[in-house]
Amino acid sequence: MTKPAIPKALAPGTDVSWRWGAHVARGRIEQIFTEPVTRTIKGTEVKRNASPENPAYLVTQPRGGYALKSHSEVEAEG
Repeated sequence: MTKPAIPKALAPGTDVSWRWGAHVARGRIEQIFTEPVTRTIKGTEVKRNASPENPAYLVTQPRGGYALKSHSEVEAEG
């Protein structure tokens, strides 16, 4: 039995997208986390159980907002 492939972490500056309801949101990776992380975004505490196998990304959005996303939630643009 083979081990599942470890996803390659995306680099800061990479443009990404993710599903948000019936829409697609976009942003740019600013920071990468490989350990559990918590950030307060717009007054809401957001947690991601990041690891080297599934890193989390702090993403800036075009209108100036932030999002904390797991590797499994985003797709690289381009």
